[in-house]
Amino acid sequence: MKPKKGFKLKERFLSIEKPEELDDITLFRYAGTFLGMWHIDGYFILVDNIFIDSGNPNYSREEMLAYLKTLDKDRNWMILNTHMHEDHVGGNRLIQNELGAEVYSPESVRDFSFVSGMMDLFWGRPEMFRYNMLDREVYTTDRGRKIEVIPAPGHSPDHTVYRIMPDNIIYSGDAIPVPGRKRYVTLGEDYVAELQSLKKMMEYAQSGTQFISAHHGVVKNSVKLIQTRIDGMSDVVNRVGELAAAGVTSVEQIGLQVFGKPEFLYSKFGNQLRCREDWAIQSILDKLDCKGDDFAK
Repeated sequence: MKPKKGFKLKERFLSIEKPEELDDITLFRYAGTFLGMWHIDGYFILVDNIFIDSGNPNYSREEMLAYLKTLDKDRNWMILNTHMHEDHVGGNRLIQNELGAEVYSPESVRDFSFVSGMMDLFWGRPEMFRYNMLDREVYTTDRGRKIEVIPAPGHSPDHTVYRIMPDNIIYSGDAIPVPGRKRYVTLGEDYVAELQSLKKMMEYAQSGTQFISAHHGVVKNSVKLIQTRIDGMSDVVNRVGELAAAGVTSVEQIGLQVFGKPEFLYSKFGNQLRCREDWAIQSILDKLDCKGDDFAK
């Protein structure tokens, strides 16, 4: 089943399935459109009694609630979040209210007032929930699976991915960027740290680990996907370093030479979308003490 595109302010799409290749792990897929023109998929999972992320607040709450009511409330339900962005914690309150789930996060937030009006229309603004900070290196499901906590900072300061064993599957959250040559970052995102985390993910991929990405779903060829992102982001980092070394100090001028003409949507509404090109360039420039080409190594 695929989400229907059309002239809608909010898309209320949610599908729930257990793909054969995931050995009884439940995969949730949600999607959103902005007036039918902007479509982004998202995915989160349920491993036995532990949800990893919970999607945005704007997917079909009715379908999710109906599903939650089929689950045994006597089990010890948990949610492990990769980070505290709205499209990853939006279902926390619903799951917590229905199942009494304990929530664990690598990051803390006081509230979700940072979600702009535009993104509230698109992803939604989560209701606040009770949560604990991550307190161990391995969480064990009620059926004996081990979920390893692996720091992967960059997309957010304490972004974390989770490796499910013995399945050897990593749920990578936003550690694998959607664009191959990443141009826009959120406020506080560290472009260079994200690239280094990608290289860490590559080591797992090359050793045979399967990946489920928050915006790619079940990844068919993890090595190829991650390598494409490493190549694209390394190129950006090296180009910014070369231009800075040549004496180009204007972030705007560096952007024109590295990426070309700014895209209208992001140049006009970058603050509302919480994604800007100049933040990406500035985060690279902030690491200039690493010296030029050394950035991407």
